[in-house]
Amino acid sequence: MRNSDWIKQKAQEIVYKAGTNNPMKICEDNGIYVCHQDLGRAFLGHYTNLRRIPLITLSSRNSEFEDNYTCGHELGHHYCKHGNNTEWLSKHNLKFNTWGAEYEANMFMVNLMLAGVNTSEFETKEQLFKTCGIPLWAEKYVKL
Repeated sequence: MRNSDWIKQKAQEIVYKAGTNNPMKICEDNGIYVCHQDLGRAFLGHYTNLRRIPLITLSSRNSEFEDNYTCGHELGHHYCKHGNNTEWLSKHNLKFNTWGAEYEANMFMVNLMLAGVNTSEFETKEQLFKTCGIPLWAEKYVKL
């Protein structure tokens, strides 16, 4: 299990190397394939490796906002080296986890989205979240 300091440092390193914190651009620049499929109403995304080729599948039913944070979450599985993610990110499991692969992926997503952002420039957490594309359910992962 990775600690939150390692995850934050890894997210910042990825953003620095990519020159962006846009998850889709990071995938494009690093050979991580992203595809869209109809995953039904409940599922947002999934990460897997097919013959050592990383693949993120996003639901074709997602909004652009959902695609963005879901891709960031799935990048967390990739960079934290979780192998094949047996958990699908679904609308029903968007809750605070205190440990394990889902906790690490959520921490990575939040740190990716906040990399390079001066959080003191925002009056409220809601403003910060909206500007940075962080969903409200991820509030407990944000340490200001």
